[in-house]
Amino acid sequence: MTIHEKKKAETHDDVLEAIAEAIDIPPSQYEAAVSRYESLGNWLDRNGSTIAQYDPEIAPQGSFLLGTVTRPLGDGEEYDVDLICVLKATKKDFTPKGLKEAVGHEVKLYAKAQSMSNRPEEGRRCWTLHYADDAQFHMDVLPSLPDAQTHQLLLERRGHTALAHDQSLTGQAIAITDWTLPQYELITEDWPVSNPLGYAAWFRGRMVAQLTEQKERYLKRQMVTASVDDIPDYKVKTPLQRAIQLLKRHRDSTFGDNEHKPISIIITTLSAKAYNEEASISEALQTILTMMDQFIEYRGDEAWVANPVNPEENFADKWAEEPQKRENFFEWLEQARRDFALYLRASPFDEFPGGLKEGLGGTTVDRALETILAAGASMIAAPAIAKVASTDAAQERAEAAIADIRESGSQSKPWAK
Repeated sequence: MTIHEKKKAETHDDVLEAIAEAIDIPPSQYEAAVSRYESLGNWLDRNGSTIAQYDPEIAPQGSFLLGTVTRPLGDGEEYDVDLICVLKATKKDFTPKGLKEAVGHEVKLYAKAQSMSNRPEEGRRCWTLHYADDAQFHMDVLPSLPDAQTHQLLLERRGHTALAHDQSLTGQAIAITDWTLPQYELITEDWPVSNPLGYAAWFRGRMVAQLTEQKERYLKRQMVTASVDDIPDYKVKTPLQRAIQLLKRHRDSTFGDNEHKPISIIITTLSAKAYNEEASISEALQTILTMMDQFIEYRGDEAWVANPVNPEENFADKWAEEPQKRENFFEWLEQARRDFALYLRASPFDEFPGGLKEGLGGTTVDRALETILAAGASMIAAPAIAKVASTDAAQERAEAAIADIRESGSQSKPWAK
């Protein structure tokens, strides 16, 4: 089904799709965000820009790039659009502070030229552009330099040879700024390294078969002559992306503004590692919720959720210092398992158990059900997990995978598959 295309509900997956659409960023706001960051990119690269000589480029990162954005819970909250600003310069051209200030200078001029009422705000690593309230989003701009060679050498030294040589995953690593570090004001080779575009490439690789399938279906529905490669990724959503959106909304509803709630990068990474190209949202949720904690490694006493494009980075590094974060993750996972299982295994598709309805937002669920049931569904389908033959196969695959993991340990090298 095309994003935001309406159809009548006949299965649990139809309902889950409708709810995921309801919590997705609306096309108008997505397009507005793209227009704004393209406008910023044009400004940074204009004639007269103080950094134009470095060919600055703006690119999205995070959930906006991964296709897993979720609508804010409250009406007054904003979408967080994460961007990287890459200057084709070297570490001899700038100190980290100098790079931050050079980009910040142009960001401030842009805000002034656009008559933005709020001045850009400097954070530890980023510059934040606050747009008018009706835009309902802000942009975090991360200044950076290309740094693939440094990242690849570090991976090689740590024994991750195959990953280091995989240009698709490591060739877009960047050096970033951080004002808390002692070398912030020095000309140095020692910069923090990040690789958001490599992570996005890895994430895409976890769902490439379903991404292609969804694009083929899109072409058939639109009845146009084109190649799958001509369809932008954002035009479709895979079961993995939809499952992550639903899990993030369940997390948000469960914890609200609690600073110790499970962070999105952990949910996203574990979900993508567990996903096995399931063809439906219900199957994806079943596999992910059954298996995701099996991909948490333990290095000594430390829980480790490895960054798949930098296994030396632990997304769960704060769990040791703040054990409440770890406790909340496992409590949330158990609650999500109960809530989704009760719906998929026992409930008719149009009847939501109270726990899951609350976890996904009661108003959102009611509106989604009202919209799709009004389209004229005439039958109550059997529970999604109990009915479909393909789901039985998915169950067998999930159980076999769990057995393999228990025999061999968590997969710390997913890129080797």
